[in-house]
Amino acid sequence: MYEVGHSPKSLIESLELVRLHSPPHILGKLLDICNNPDGSTEQLAEIIRIDAALTSRVIMAMNSVSFAIGEPIDSMQRALTLLGHERVKTMVLTLSIQQLFSGLIPSQKEFVCNAWLDSLYCAVFAQDIAASLDYEFPHDAYLAGLLHDFGQIVFDAKHHEQYTEVVSQDTEAEIIKKEVLTFGTSHAELGADIIERWQSLSMTISDAVRFHHEDEEQLRGADILCRILAEASELAWHWSREGKADAKWQSRLIDQNQVKEMYARVQTRVTQVAATLDIAVTGSGGLTQSQLAGFIEKETIRLARKIRDASLVKVLSCDSDHPEVAATPRHLLSKIAQDMQLLFSISDLALLIPDAKNPDYLSFYQVNPVQPVSRFSIDNNNSEIIRGFLDKRSVWIELEKKHDPAAPISDRQIIRRLNHEIALSLPLGYGDQVVGAIVIGVNRAQRNSLDNLSRLISGYLKNVADQWFSRDQALSRQTIEDDLQEELEQRDVDKLVHEISNPLSVIGNYIDIIKGNLKSEGAENNHEFKILKEELQRIGDIVLNFKDGKDAVSPTVLLNDELQVCVPLYVKSVSRSKEVEIKWNLDASDAEINISRDGLRQVVLNLVKNAVEAKARDAEIMISSHHFVNIDGKAYAQFTVADRGRGVDAITRNLLFGASTSTKRGANRGLGLSVVAEILGSYHGHIKYLETEGGGASFEVLVPLLLNKADNP
Repeated sequence: MYEVGHSPKSLIESLELVRLHSPPHILGKLLDICNNPDGSTEQLAEIIRIDAALTSRVIMAMNSVSFAIGEPIDSMQRALTLLGHERVKTMVLTLSIQQLFSGLIPSQKEFVCNAWLDSLYCAVFAQDIAASLDYEFPHDAYLAGLLHDFGQIVFDAKHHEQYTEVVSQDTEAEIIKKEVLTFGTSHAELGADIIERWQSLSMTISDAVRFHHEDEEQLRGADILCRILAEASELAWHWSREGKADAKWQSRLIDQNQVKEMYARVQTRVTQVAATLDIAVTGSGGLTQSQLAGFIEKETIRLARKIRDASLVKVLSCDSDHPEVAATPRHLLSKIAQDMQLLFSISDLALLIPDAKNPDYLSFYQVNPVQPVSRFSIDNNNSEIIRGFLDKRSVWIELEKKHDPAAPISDRQIIRRLNHEIALSLPLGYGDQVVGAIVIGVNRAQRNSLDNLSRLISGYLKNVADQWFSRDQALSRQTIEDDLQEELEQRDVDKLVHEISNPLSVIGNYIDIIKGNLKSEGAENNHEFKILKEELQRIGDIVLNFKDGKDAVSPTVLLNDELQVCVPLYVKSVSRSKEVEIKWNLDASDAEINISRDGLRQVVLNLVKNAVEAKARDAEIMISSHHFVNIDGKAYAQFTVADRGRGVDAITRNLLFGASTSTKRGANRGLGLSVVAEILGSYHGHIKYLETEGGGASFEVLVPLLLNKADNP
């Protein structure tokens, strides 16, 4: 049954490296857009969406693991935007070169153009019928029409000589019968099986493609898109050959008046598309296959000139929409995988690159990020892949060669990780410099196709490697510049530290002199001088830590100790001539809290300042603490700073800890409360306002306890 020796399954599995050709006038128009500095993604989309081969390539890329876009394709422009404008332009240029140098014979060119026109008619008819029926997804109808004979395109691309005889039959029914005899499946089944693998497309599209040649009796109970495509396919077959309607044809979906209006719209639409591609439609009917045949050779010559003008260097450019893509081996592989999918329809590949930590090993990266990185020793003379890397040459690796049944395990691992029977390893290098190797997994049926592409792929990889080395050189230059800048900045820091340290020393000396000159050497004064000296030392430590790039060492912070040290000093510093009485109600047990000493002191200073300023004359503040408070299973220490002032009105209370809140007369009074809330928040602490019995303000602060797990109740 299978004259060409392939099952339907093998036809699908070997699709990856098949060159699906496009008419030269399509590629020529795309090259015009690519070479125009003002060419847009929208313009590219308008042309790509009328060609089944190019549309399928975009859809395959969208569904590949290298892009992993994973979203439905609702428009070609959206798809191209996700793939990247520059990458799509490179795809167009590369495909044009591949097609030009593949040496298509006249019968191949004729088939490509005929299939294109038939698909275009079917897409436009399907969309128009869908609109007449108010079908909810007209975009699906268009795509189904464009891809309805995708199986024929694949058959011809893989087996042109055999398929030329198949499509020479007079009717579609006879063609399908001959397809099944020759290949074991029909073009409708093959196309649907392929489309089903594209998860970004609705299953209704593959169903419509599968059943578009079924008779009306079978289709009557099917999904409406199946019936729409069946009618569109019948119309397209006749219009692409005759350029006009079949007088005997009757629609089962729309009435005759709608049919006549549809004919006019479709003819206008196809004529407009032809004009866009510089194809003149002669006569009163629509564009036909015979009219299109007269443009093939002329357009092929024009395409060759445009390719020459575009230049191969531009085609093999590895510019990226994202300049950071080559920052790491994984990013490098991601970029190459995406480009290889779009340019050459290659999905299964991996990167072999010297290990960053151990130069005696090569790291093996796969496109799937879930896969762990494997490492292979360079000291492995039996490995074809390792030898190919060391010798900077391309090598084919096959499992279980007849003359070498004991193939190296490393080579077997690599091929199996790619889920293929054989692999081609291509050096990724530029001149004498080598980045690594790209290993491409294929099945045996694809070997010749990959061999034919290997020169073009190698040219692309050379440009990728050049970009990698250029980036490394730029990074080296940047490192030198950064080191120089860092040295200059360090000099400035040293100078600043020196200038700050001098006045700090002078202040410290003056504190000692003042202390010695005081007539009273009471304990209270001695205690305050000690605190001042500690604060001065703390400033010095902060400066030195800043100079050395170190974090300040956080000392143990005990809540009661800090309150007893700081509150009297801060009261004295902010009260001026005002008499302030401090009333204490501290817990008998102290608590070690999870906050820096600096942070706590800033909180206490701001709260004390607000309490002192709450009354114009003599004031009274109350300080209380609790060493343990459990709130929602979390352990806190609590302290309160309260005053006997006027309190806070209800409106202001809601804005109390905002950045611009002020509850007292005078500029900036109360603004420190926002600072308090911010500091406490950074340590997962809390503050809230309470009103005292006498109408004053009370601020209750919760600070997390610093507890061992065993101590945490």
